[in-house]
Amino acid sequence: MLKEEYLDLLMAAVYENQSLNIFDFTAGKVPLEAEEFRQCRNWVNDLVRDKLAIYQDDEKTILQLTNYGRYWILQGGYEAFLRESHKKKVSKKLKNQEKEKLIKEKEELLEARLKLTHFRLWGFWLALIISLIGFTLSLFNLYLILTNKK
Repeated sequence: MLKEEYLDLLMAAVYENQSLNIFDFTAGKVPLEAEEFRQCRNWVNDLVRDKLAIYQDDEKTILQLTNYGRYWILQGGYEAFLRESHKKKVSKKLKNQEKEKLIKEKEELLEARLKLTHFRLWGFWLALIISLIGFTLSLFNLYLILTNKK
């Protein structure tokens, strides 16, 4: 029996009984020597980690579904949960890629702005120097004109 099949059956049984001993349920479905019986605790821990179920006792043997788990039972069980979580992961990856793309675009725009600012500053100083040279030449020209008339 596969993990997904086992968890789907377990969730359906817990939904019907409100709470269920996981080892009693597993012993009724799987031979005690089978690998699935040894793995059932780890598989049920996956349900608890995904917040589909909670343990009712300290020994972690009695399982109860959460409201989230009941929702997924009504939506089609554990396999439906896996399908939807896969879609969410894919959409999160797409969102992360879009965020990275936006960050790269912002960095490129910032770099372009810095280059343009650099060119503006160069242009300002170049225009100032040319204006000062022109002013100096006009003063020199005025001096030459005034000194030639005398």
